[in-house]
Amino acid sequence: MDSVTSSRTPHRIHAQALLTLWENGKWKQNIRGWTSADTTGDTDHTSWSINQNFPDGSRLCTEWKDLSGRVLPGMACLIIHR
Repeated sequence: MDSVTSSRTPHRIHAQALLTLWENGKWKQNIRGWTSADTTGDTDHTSWSINQNFPDGSRLCTEWKDLSGRVLPGMACLIIHR
């Protein structure tokens, strides 16, 4: 996998996203730390270059937080299929 992009609406001031790896339903590691988002209209988005392979069935997940540091509800995940 070369890169991952995550986006969310509505826009939050100074939103940041975190990319994590989950295996067997459990947190395994942070792939990329909290990264400031770019904004287009009402959508925040962040992209990371990763150039890594991940085990079949693992999940790459993103979480978002706002200016106050509050983690926003929901976690978007991508399931790896080999």
